Amino acid sequence: MGEMAAQLVYAAPDAPCELVAVVDVQSDRAAAVGETLGVPAYGSLAQALAAVEADAADLRLPHDRHAAALLEALAAGLHVLVEKPLATTAADAQAMVEAVKRSGRVVAVAENYPHLRAVRAAAEAITAGRIGELVALRSTRAYRIGGVWVRDGWRTGVGPAAGILLDQGTHHTSLLRRLAGEVAAVSASPGLSAGDTAGLSLRFASGVLAQSLYTWQTPATVVQTEATAYGTDGRIDINVAYDTADGSAVLTAAGKPPETLAAGEYYYDSHAAMVADFAAAIRHGHAPVVDVADAGADLDVVLAAARSLAEGGREIRVGAGAA
Repeated sequence: MGEMAAQLVYAAPDAPCELVAVVDVQSDRAAAVGETLGVPAYGSLAQALAAVEADAADLRLPHDRHAAALLEALAAGLHVLVEKPLATTAADAQAMVEAVKRSGRVVAVAENYPHLRAVRAAAEAITAGRIGELVALRSTRAYRIGGVWVRDGWRTGVGPAAGILLDQGTHHTSLLRRLAGEVAAVSASPGLSAGDTAGLSLRFASGVLAQSLYTWQTPATVVQTEATAYGTDGRIDINVAYDTADGSAVLTAAGKPPETLAAGEYYYDSHAAMVADFAAAIRHGHAPVVDVADAGADLDVVLAAARSLAEGGREIRVGAGAA
């Protein structure tokens, strides 16, 4: 993700901020990205800050390293953009939230879905009552993981950052929460391998029900309907495109032709949007689109789902009602 952000965001002529250094414990990787962007490369944040002046850090690290890196960056007085999921444990997430409160710095979480036009348009249409009363949601994240996404092996196996639920669960939890509000309870079932496939059933505080399917065991499609919102008067399909600018939100109501609410969207454009939002929040003093409290709520659902898997699929309460 660091290399992708470098190419898609920081190398762009209209980048919302000036990049002054890259940091990676793997010196060859740091040097390659630094050369691409024309900035010096360092092996640690401390080394970089001893050599250059910086206002903020963009942390693109394996999931289980987010907490330590965030605390280090805040201690150095930096604003922080940190990858999702916020953390891998509730204790780390709580420590991060408390550190952010003490710091007075802007901290944003690099969660894509709230930055997608299709998701925002769908949420606005639901709020406006355009599909009547929202009654149910369905989401699907289905593809085959490989290539650069399994480099170094930390996403797969049994490590602290491994498994599809932790890696992808906060993505669709964030998406569904944008459409239906807070999750009250969740239960989960494993597929042939819990690390590769999982199904979630979610109950929202509003009474809305949702089902989510995650799998790394099927070929990806060019455009995938990743979420559908079902209302008493119609439905909205949220289509996400990873290789083309064909992402969209389409509303279908009884007796009417389908209406495109948001079209022409490439998923990875959301990275530029989130960095621009982060920079604007620093400059203007407003909250980012996804802050640590929001990302923490996503993580709460995922950790509850993981607990459900460990306890035979029983329903686990989330948030204030958790037992």
